[in-house]
Amino acid sequence: MDQNPKATVRFIGQRDEDAQQLSWMLSNTANVQFIFEHVTSVDDVASPDSGDGDHVIVLDLTENPEQQIKALATLVEKMPETPIVVLTGDNEDVGRDAIRRGAQDFLIKGQLTTDGMSRCLLNAIQRHRGHRRDAETAPLLDSATAVLNRLPIGVILVTADSKILFYNDKAKQYLDLSDGLVVGPDRICRATLPGENRAFTKLLADTLSPPDDSSFEGDFAISLTRMKKDSPLNVMVAPIGTGVAGKGAVLFVSDPAEPVELSVETICRLYGLTPAEGRLTLGLTNGYKLDDLATKWGVSMHTVRSQLRQVFRKTDTSRQSELVKLILTGPAAVQASPRL
Repeated sequence: MDQNPKATVRFIGQRDEDAQQLSWMLSNTANVQFIFEHVTSVDDVASPDSGDGDHVIVLDLTENPEQQIKALATLVEKMPETPIVVLTGDNEDVGRDAIRRGAQDFLIKGQLTTDGMSRCLLNAIQRHRGHRRDAETAPLLDSATAVLNRLPIGVILVTADSKILFYNDKAKQYLDLSDGLVVGPDRICRATLPGENRAFTKLLADTLSPPDDSSFEGDFAISLTRMKKDSPLNVMVAPIGTGVAGKGAVLFVSDPAEPVELSVETICRLYGLTPAEGRLTLGLTNGYKLDDLATKWGVSMHTVRSQLRQVFRKTDTSRQSELVKLILTGPAAVQASPRL
């Protein structure tokens, strides 16, 4: 609602005296302008025009509640865009039943006050807006989830205190085994071994609060021992969100025994990298450290750091974990498949 909200209240009820009471009470509401309308039957209610502002229906259930509950079902189906508040007698169970059937809230006739009714109606409008937004964004969220489920690597979103918000299908396969990574009833993501869990917790904390004076972070990956398999689980951590309340991390989980074939050529083409820069990017994505890659290729640390600075510039990133997140959630990873 805006600073001076306006809303049309449509009261559906047989008793004129009830309509007069509601109209008088709403006319005395401070800081809100209610336009009151009264009809005696659901059949007399027309769907409001989308440009007419906010609307809310007040349905009288004090008389013939069973019959009016059926009328509520008709209203919910007929006008899904309009919030409904029911007016009940002293039996609160009737109101709760109405909420289960689609009403936003209920008012008890013997406890009506101007402020209480105004607050209830405005809250019903706001709550209904939220439900509508949820319904409108559900297909988009489903599509985003489908993309994440196509990734050949586990993706886990966690809060700053390691509580899981989401994981894709590949991550679920690892978590269901409770080997290397586990999740408890509190939805906290932990390493299986206590010593490794302390290191994992520190890695997460360091990732979310890195030193301000360095673009080159320390470790952003960890290998977690598994009791049931010879190979460990590799977990790479990248920050997401901003602000104290919004901080979190994305965990990329992979099994080195099931490597994912990413195309260096595709990475170079997507981000304008040279072959050497693409090779370095892929090496970091596979969980290698800079010094490991320098040793493997027989080049100096100065060379790989220089290449990494160019990769950061071309990909608009500033940290290794951000770079890995970009690659593992981008088109190159979506097109990849596990190499068996």
